[in-house]
Amino acid sequence: MESWKKDDIITIMMGLLKKKIQVYVFLALTLLFAGCALLRKDHTVSPDDRAGRNLVIYFAENRDTLRAARRIAKITGGELFDIAGKKPLPDVLDYETFFVGSSVTAGRVAASMEDFLARTDFMDGRVIPFWTSAEEGDFNRTFENLIQGERFLRGGGFPLNGRMYTKRLEEMAEAWTEVVLVDLGLRRAAGGDYAEDMVKLFYAAYKGRFSPPIFKDGDWTLEMDGVRWYYAQGRFLPQKDRERPKDFRPQFLYRYSPEPHDGPSKTSPWQDAANQLISRRQSSASYSAYRPDPSAGAARSPFFESIWQGRSRAEAFSHQQRIAFLGFSVQVHRDIVSPLSRVEARIEELAKTETEIQDWLGSLHSITGWNWRNVAGSETRSFHAYGAAVDLLMKARAGMETYWQWTAAKGIDWRTVPVEKLQNPPAAVIRAFEEEGFIWGGRWRRYDTMHFEYHPELLILGTGRDDGYAQTPSRLARGT
Repeated sequence: MESWKKDDIITIMMGLLKKKIQVYVFLALTLLFAGCALLRKDHTVSPDDRAGRNLVIYFAENRDTLRAARRIAKITGGELFDIAGKKPLPDVLDYETFFVGSSVTAGRVAASMEDFLARTDFMDGRVIPFWTSAEEGDFNRTFENLIQGERFLRGGGFPLNGRMYTKRLEEMAEAWTEVVLVDLGLRRAAGGDYAEDMVKLFYAAYKGRFSPPIFKDGDWTLEMDGVRWYYAQGRFLPQKDRERPKDFRPQFLYRYSPEPHDGPSKTSPWQDAANQLISRRQSSASYSAYRPDPSAGAARSPFFESIWQGRSRAEAFSHQQRIAFLGFSVQVHRDIVSPLSRVEARIEELAKTETEIQDWLGSLHSITGWNWRNVAGSETRSFHAYGAAVDLLMKARAGMETYWQWTAAKGIDWRTVPVEKLQNPPAAVIRAFEEEGFIWGGRWRRYDTMHFEYHPELLILGTGRDDGYAQTPSRLARGT
């Protein structure tokens, strides 16, 4: 089957206008011109797959709602579910998209549908409302306030004027559904729920740098310093580069495992963000899905150097600030000054009662921050070049190792060094950094036990969900 084209949708909409039928759609006309050619040449989506497996849920207080539901299900290939019927609701994890329909009277959804939505968790599935009503108006917010979850998409309504013929209602429902499917197809081709999660993840981690994420021009996007960044299959690229994602390496993301929390609640400070951002439909596998391998010689995306305003040495230096930290003078990016001050306060508070912390503070030889350089032995820019990392070097102790390259320079196979021979900071110090968004280099296979760098997005991913729901990878690892 051919992809749904812009001209096809325009033809349908013009036909409806000739019949003077009022159709409420959740997409502006810009959608029709922005991306209706499904889709860019290297990631197309068949029209049959645009909504994924879907369930059309309805309450037929009037026959018009039932007619609309049936037409939507026919177009999408979805299954019908009548909330007033005797059958139980199917397992929501078996569906990706839910169309939810009801009549609307005096601005309210039918009471039976309100009750159904109040007790139903769609488990982060995509929910799209539709309604029939004799009243004019946009009732998306009415539905959104009732639906649990963050996967809400604006829907549309079909007016009842007492003279509506079945054929016309079905034509309206069909045209509306096709427009919805265009948008769903664009979202799926852009990476589906995964792409949405990743864009929202970076917004949450670096909120001061981005405007809220939106789906625009057929991709999930963030705006920073007046420039719009497109997810672009995991690359995060500006407009001029988004059509050639394989020329860039994807952002490196993984599930960083932080130090276990020792507070009264035993809960990570990143837990709320993880629960809100990480879809319950995500696989627990590596975050490399939906990010095709780059071409040979692919460049680094300029995304992080733009976040840290470090595209050149001069630009990076202009954003540095010298601070006093644990008794040392350190130059760091101004955006991590506040997190570091909270780390320092926590460590100093612990030092009042814990000898281990006091001894560690006394053993510090130096603390360094900004240093315009690449990671040793690579062409990748170090986070020190942005001032977003600090090294807390302890005084050397015989037989103890700090950095894998220093170990190798001694003629020792760094891979054979046992954990007890690594010169690590106390666990409470590591925890103090991690709780403020810093990851610790001692958790890397190529260890760097003095190193901390600011990566709150990895803390959120590593913390994972903890909302009473046990993920089952075999059930949840489905492509969107």
